[in-house]
Amino acid sequence: MAIKTTELIRTSESWDGVALPDFPQGKPELRVIRLDFPVGAKTGWHHHTVVNYGIVQQGDLTIVCQDGSERTFHEGEPLVEVIGTIHRGENRGRKPVVLVMFYYSEPGAEITIQHTELEQVEQLKTEEPKPLLKPVPRADTRIQKLVRIVGKQVLPRRQLVADLGLKQKSRKSFLENYLWPAHEQGLITFAYPLSPNKPEQAYKLTAKGLELYERLTRNL
Repeated sequence: MAIKTTELIRTSESWDGVALPDFPQGKPELRVIRLDFPVGAKTGWHHHTVVNYGIVQQGDLTIVCQDGSERTFHEGEPLVEVIGTIHRGENRGRKPVVLVMFYYSEPGAEITIQHTELEQVEQLKTEEPKPLLKPVPRADTRIQKLVRIVGKQVLPRRQLVADLGLKQKSRKSFLENYLWPAHEQGLITFAYPLSPNKPEQAYKLTAKGLELYERLTRNL
């Protein structure tokens, strides 16, 4: 009896159409990882640093990127993951998802970088606000203050908190009243987006943020 051979995919691009990076030099390390997604489960925000690909063995898996783009991979469909792009996997279907992935890297390489700070931002967005004595308008003046302070510099969180006149322990206030609103409006971004959890992480203005900074300081 003849063996049937089926090529599921042949590509040099990830599923979003971006070219895959070159293989690392030296001795390779191959890893095979099985991921089981219960119904309704989703990974945290993360990005990959190495080439990885696999196949959805069961169920339907939706990959969502931070910019809102997404694609659903169905049972039996191959998946060539995005690299360097922040994303997460979600099981929106009615049965568990089984995903088997293959990673090609240098020995001991960190293949996945978690973005826990984005989880914190999402949590702040979904938290029920505490009752207030009177309505508080959207903190446009706070965002402008943050933009003025950052300007054309690259500043670490500790310095930003100090320059804003906040206590160093006021992490939630900084995220909720300054960083998240400015990030949501596309005014500020991470100085090291591929290593968000590094101790020396800092922030800088985007092109849109720099335009606002120029307007705010034009008449000073």
